[in-house]
Amino acid sequence: MTTLNAVEPTPDQIKTFLASHEDGVPIYMLNLLKFKQTSTYSEGEQVSGAQAYARYAKAFGQMLRDQGLVGVETIFGGKVDRFLIGEGADAWDAVAIVRYPDKKSMFDAVSNETYRSFHFHRKAGLEGQLLIACDGSGVF
Repeated sequence: MTTLNAVEPTPDQIKTFLASHEDGVPIYMLNLLKFKQTSTYSEGEQVSGAQAYARYAKAFGQMLRDQGLVGVETIFGGKVDRFLIGEGADAWDAVAIVRYPDKKSMFDAVSNETYRSFHFHRKAGLEGQLLIACDGSGVF
C-alpha cells in the first residue's frame, strides 16, 4: 500500500472533498501526523516539530473559542505508541480526530485571516500528514 505523506492538500483533493460531502452533515477528520525532528521557522527558532505543532493546535483551539465556531471539537488526540496489526508505527507520531458540523464549517475554520496568522506553526512543525475525511454513518 502506497501513501503520500503531505503537508497541504492538492487543488484536486479540495475540489473532490467539497463535491463529495453533503452540506449540513457532520464530518470527522482523522489526522495522522508526522512531526519534523526540529522545526523550520523562517526566523531560525529551533524547537521540536511537536512543540511547533502544539503551538498551532493551541492557537487553533483559541480561534475556535474566540470566533464562536460551534460544533468543532477534537474528539481524540494522542501519541502513536505501536501498531498491533500491520507495520509502520514509526511513520506517525500522533493521531487526532476532529469533528466539524459540516464541510463548510471546516473550510470556514481554515480559511480565515486569524487561521492564516498562526498557520506557520503547522508548517514549521509538520513533516507531513494524512488527513482522512470520514462520515459519521458508522460501519457496523
